[in-house]
Parts: sequence; C-alpha cells; structure tokens
Amino acid sequence: MRQIVLPGNQKGKATFMLDAETSHYLINVRRMRVGDSFDAIDETGARFHCTLLSDEARGAKVALVAVASYLQEEAQLRIALVQALPKGQKLDLIIRQAVELGVELIVPVITQYCVGVDPPGRAASKLERRRRIIREALQQSGSTVRTHIVDTERLETLDAQLNAQGFDRKNAVRILFHEAAQKASQPLHTILSSEKNRIVVAIGPEGGLSEDDCAAFTKMGFVLHHAAGPILRVETAAIYAISAVRALSLEKAIWKA
Repeated sequence: MRQIVLPGNQKGKATFMLDAETSHYLINVRRMRVGDSFDAIDETGARFHCTLLSDEARGAKVALVAVASYLQEEAQLRIALVQALPKGQKLDLIIRQAVELGVELIVPVITQYCVGVDPPGRAASKLERRRRIIREALQQSGSTVRTHIVDTERLETLDAQLNAQGFDRKNAVRILFHEAAQKASQPLHTILSSEKNRIVVAIGPEGGLSEDDCAAFTKMGFVLHHAAGPILRVETAAIYAISAVRALSLEKAIWKA
C-alpha cells in the first residue's frame, strides 16, 4: 500500500484520528510505531505526510503536514470516463485501472445495448462498492488524483451530470470512441489540438453503440473517434482510450511544436 486515503476534507487540520481498520493495518500489519511516517490523500485530493502520534491499533492518531497535491503537468489534465455498463464484474476492473491512470471522474451510463444493469434496490450498495474499489486502488497505486464516481446515468441525464462535475462542452473536449470505422471519425491529434485541459472519454458496452446512442452523444458535443485495428474488449477499450488521450495530452507541447 503506497498511501492511505483519509475521509472528508482534511485541509488546515493538524491531526487526525484514524479508523480501526486503517489503524490495525498500520500498527499490526505494517508494524509502525510512534514517530513512523506515511503518505496520505483525502477525498478532495489534498495530499499529506503523516506521522504517528500514537500506536493504538483501534484508533491511532497522526500529525498531518500538507504537501503539494500532484505534479504540475498532471494538475493541468483532467480526464472523465463515461463507461456504458458492461456485464458482470468488468466495471470493477475498469474502475481500478482508471484510478491507476489518473481519471478524475467515472460516470457509468446505460445505453441501448447494455446487458448489465444496476437493479433499483441495489443502486446504493453498488455505488458504495465502487467507491471502496476506488479507495483500495488509490491506496495500492499511490495515484495523485482523487477519483470520484457517481450514480449510473441514462443518456438523457448524462449531459447535466457532466456539466455539474465541471466537464461541460464549453470547457471540455468530449470524445466518443467507436468500435466501427465511420466517415465522421476524426484523428485523436486533431480532436486534442485545442488548449482545453478537460477531456471526457466515452466507451460503449459489449454490444456496441446503436445509431440512437451515437446521435445522443453527438448532440451532447461528443466527437467520434475510431481507432484502426482489431475490436477491443470493453475493459481493454476503456484503458486504451484513457492511455492514448493521456499520453497525447501530456506531450501536446512536443507534437504541436
């Protein structure tokens, strides 16, 4: 585990009392004692260097010292993933990998050919499970970006959710990755050539996207991109798209020169 995730907003606070699970891990598993230090991140993305003030396994107290949130180039790039619900537990893997790649926002969405659905009575438990996966991935990977996930949306409500999260079409580049070659497809270099630092990546489900789905995404300002080559599995497609967008965006100053 490379870092601990602290709940809430800890900015401006000098100390914090860890919960029993985290305290047990540090004291009984990692064998840490008073004076030992570790890195942490809170739910706002603020980063801290923590030092144990007590080594009580049921509730250890730590001193907090704020440190720089993340590298400048990462701070300038904000990525959101819109993922059509896949079957089974595939979304769990996509979430973990998205966290490792520094995705800021994950929005599950239901499209026409989605097989996987979130039962109404289990929506809250599904969301809590996904937040736990994010927490674990943040702690294991040491990602410097605090990933946030929201409830599953439908295409009719997706635009409003993206706007509320700061990824509106005026300030963000919105890209729909499509599995089939189409005339409307644009090269990634062209799509990412603007100075916008917020990027939304949309990925369809196993069954692909219908014409109505594509029309709805286009209406929301998404630009179509098709990557030539074999058709990727949904979990592979998401990571490919995020990685490609991230690499091109972080090296934009080089290829635009």
